[in-house]
Amino acid sequence: MDHSAQQPKNQPNRRTVLRALGIGAATAGAAPLIAACGGGLKGSGSSSGDVIKIGYVSPRTGAYAAFAESDEYILKQARAAFAKGIKYAGKTYKVQILDRDTGSDPQQAATIANELISQQGVDLMLVTSTPETVHPVANKCESEGVPCISTIEPWQAYFFGRGGTPQKTFTYTYHFFDGIEHVVAGESDIWRMFDTNKKVGVLWPNDADGGAFRDKKTGFRAHAGVKGFTFVDPGAYENGTKDFSSIIATFKKEGVQILAGVPTPPDFATFWTQAAQQGFKPKVVTIAKAILFESSVASLPNGLGDGLCTESWWLPQFPFSSSLTGQTSQQLADDYGKSAQAKGRRWNQALGFNHALFEIAGDVLRHANPKDKKAVATRIGKTSMDTVIGRVDWTAGGAANPVKNVAAIPVVSTQWVKGSGGAYDLKIIGNTLIPEAKIDMKAREL
Repeated sequence: MDHSAQQPKNQPNRRTVLRALGIGAATAGAAPLIAACGGGLKGSGSSSGDVIKIGYVSPRTGAYAAFAESDEYILKQARAAFAKGIKYAGKTYKVQILDRDTGSDPQQAATIANELISQQGVDLMLVTSTPETVHPVANKCESEGVPCISTIEPWQAYFFGRGGTPQKTFTYTYHFFDGIEHVVAGESDIWRMFDTNKKVGVLWPNDADGGAFRDKKTGFRAHAGVKGFTFVDPGAYENGTKDFSSIIATFKKEGVQILAGVPTPPDFATFWTQAAQQGFKPKVVTIAKAILFESSVASLPNGLGDGLCTESWWLPQFPFSSSLTGQTSQQLADDYGKSAQAKGRRWNQALGFNHALFEIAGDVLRHANPKDKKAVATRIGKTSMDTVIGRVDWTAGGAANPVKNVAAIPVVSTQWVKGSGGAYDLKIIGNTLIPEAKIDMKAREL
């Protein structure tokens, strides 16, 4: 594997970085951010060469490493699938995948993007997982006229957080993932499964995701699915907070029986442990981001992960197959678990979406001149295909394409259940948005 890009020895202050990526600040300051990426020759047309270079950027180490823990397996799959090259217009191109680790650091992500574009001359960029990785890379690609496909970030944080508007869309950068409307639908479905006072306490931090969820016009409370529920918002807290006592006290005082939010895994672990110690026990907990992965849930002390709920974007139970390898969702998960690359780990949701990045890349590069960056970008916007995560479609319009650059992906409602062996399993308890996915069990209270 190609790992020539190195991480910086000194990481930036995390709170400063997250504030800089907050949706309000990002929207207001998007132009300087994009301009700072440099001004290359956009869409410079056909270039020479018989090799297609694909950049793949992910946070394989650092705070968000769980999102990329299956990278080694996925990259092995992709390189094998493209070993015979990609044919376009009668010509077969060799394929080189240049993978890079950001260390979960936005500054490193920007540096990597610059290296892959200006030094390596990539024809297509793939980037995944959280605003801290996606935004710097996508902004650089947009500035330099390099086609880019990204995933695993709520589309509102991706689009509005980079300065997009319905009138001001992007030319080279495209995204597929769920949105706040899907989180609302998935989580509010769960809320209605329980008998509560309909008071929802929220953990929305001072970062890009928290800002997107809090936004009055496009955020969580702006959607019809939450009608009839009362929100208790104690205000934005800083990532890395060590004492949540005041927030817990507010929730207890207001009689909160439903907990929701989009905290980081470490912050939720701190909050939920302190909540148990201080006697705050809501009837239902629906948390995005922090409890996506079994490792995060299993790390909670005293079995506190049992019964927690979240919306899920990909599961082995899904009835979909890969266009790249032919594997079903279940086969992909099982094969990963048995592989040497898994190192004893189980599948997690990012496996499906990061695999789908290469499915889409292969399809796009077979249908557009791979050496014409503008043509490749245009083709991404015309892509509609079935993948291991389901249908990815930038052409359908309506809710499936809320803005030009986004293919919206639905979710199911799920609950973590501790098995007899101590491991946690993610069970489907609601399938309103993906009816093809079978329900595994009835939701139960904590």
